[in-house]
Amino acid sequence: MSAALNLTEILSSLQDEITVDGAISTEHRSFYTTFRAQLDAHPGAFMAPDIQRLMENARAEMFGEITDEEFELFTKAVLSKISTKELLEIETKEQEERRMAEKAAEIIRLAEEEARAKVEEEYRLKAAAEAQEKAAAEAAQAPTPEETELASEEKARSAAELAAKEAEEAARAQIRKEEHDRALAEIEAAKTAALEETARIKAETAAQIQAAKEATEQAAAEAAARAAEEEARKQAEMELEEAKRAAELELEEAKRQAEEELIAAQEAARQAQAESEEAARKQAEEELEEAKRQAEAEIEEAKRQAEAELIAAQEAAKKAQAEAELVAAQEAARKQADAELEEKRRQAEADLEATRRQAEADLEATRRQAEAELEEAKRLAQIELEKLEAQEPEVDDSAGKLVPDLPPLQDASALPAPVVEESNNMTTILIAVGAVVVIGLAAFFVL
Repeated sequence: MSAALNLTEILSSLQDEITVDGAISTEHRSFYTTFRAQLDAHPGAFMAPDIQRLMENARAEMFGEITDEEFELFTKAVLSKISTKELLEIETKEQEERRMAEKAAEIIRLAEEEARAKVEEEYRLKAAAEAQEKAAAEAAQAPTPEETELASEEKARSAAELAAKEAEEAARAQIRKEEHDRALAEIEAAKTAALEETARIKAETAAQIQAAKEATEQAAAEAAARAAEEEARKQAEMELEEAKRAAELELEEAKRQAEEELIAAQEAARQAQAESEEAARKQAEEELEEAKRQAEAEIEEAKRQAEAELIAAQEAAKKAQAEAELVAAQEAARKQADAELEEKRRQAEADLEATRRQAEADLEATRRQAEAELEEAKRLAQIELEKLEAQEPEVDDSAGKLVPDLPPLQDASALPAPVVEESNNMTTILIAVGAVVVIGLAAFFVL
């Protein structure tokens, strides 16, 4: 016997299973509504294979996903109602059969009691009639001849009536006996039929119970097989997850090593840049100081020559002109020499400032070039790191081992070093400025 569930039983059992702490998750609600639509569209009774198929269709059509374990629990919760309902139906049928057997036994008992009471009543009436006739005969007086004759006639008539009555009673008794025997036979036949029906019902019930037990055992075996399969699947998933974790650890280690090498390369680049900038700055300062010293020496030399020429001019003026003219000439020469010397000094300072600005500009250009080269080295190292992160490890499912496909790490020493351009232009500019100053002073004193 295969029991069928109604819509309320199916949905209530599923709702009880998917409800957790009075709430239903989005995925479970989607499965419930999709399964409800499948049930509404189903034309026939809800048998176990139909319910299983509809639940699989609902899982395939639902929005979102549920795990195999959740689907197994939902299926068990719904199909368990069928086994319970089958057992309840068998138990109800057994109770009905017992009630029918008890009713048949009661009918047989009542029929036997009725037949027995009927026979007893007939024998009682017959005994009472015979006793009454015997008492009437004993109470009669001795008759006269006429009475005797009449009595004889009466007696003959009574005997005839009695014989007829006895014959009639015998016939009636025979009829009653036949009816009684027939009733007993019918009762016995009914009893036999009831016993046979009870035996048949018991045999059918036993067969149904055995079938239900076998179905339950088969369901338990299938559930055990599914549980074993689920356990094997979980074990495989755990092994695969472990392999993934191992691969992720190896990838993290490779990333960490690459990051350490990148940091080391960046540190080396920063150190090289700092050393390059410091060397360039020191060289520029030294060249600037050298230019300042040369300019100051040239200015001092020009002042010395101007003073010597002024003294010579004063000596000549003393000889050639009067004291007043000499004083005027000295004052005029001194003012002119001071003005020209001040102009030369301002020009030398302006040239020196321009030289310093040019040196600073060259130093800034060198620093920017070093920073650009460092950024390029960082970018190349970041590209290598992204390549390492983008490469996924391959998992060999047959052997259960990881087959990493990682490229060899790039040596930090292979990273491009920042290029430091020497400040040859700065030196050339300083030398040119110094030459211009010297030529200008020489031209002034010649004039």
